[in-house]
Amino acid sequence: MPEHVDHHEDRQEIRLRVTGTDNPQQDLDDLRAWLEHEPWLSRREHTWEHRPQPPHLTDDGDEPGPADMAVGVDDLILVIVGAIATEVTKGMSIAVREWLRRRKEERAAGEEPAVEVVGDGGPARPDPGNPAHESGSTGED
Repeated sequence: MPEHVDHHEDRQEIRLRVTGTDNPQQDLDDLRAWLEHEPWLSRREHTWEHRPQPPHLTDDGDEPGPADMAVGVDDLILVIVGAIATEVTKGMSIAVREWLRRRKEERAAGEEPAVEVVGDGGPARPDPGNPAHESGSTGED
């Protein structure tokens, strides 16, 4: 029987959600490909999963309702086995910020790209791309 890691302390999950774009599923696929090139990730045993988004509540908190253009798109989950949380968190933050900066340079009219990153058992980390217009981004390289 193949060995399967079930110990919570042996794995870290990071949930990624792209919002505010016309095609969030394509953006998730692009973000995944971007992260696969990162040295902090390629050195670690990891897998990717898709999970349904938790329901969003309306402003009054009573009924589920659409939050943005990403309704119906599953979250992308990065599962890292035996990770050192500090290195992964720092590397993830830098990589996601750079991907989002580039994505914002290519955004279509009406898009407000954002990435939400949520780690194991913790609250959402600040959106590395918030506010929507980062200083120093000119759109030209």
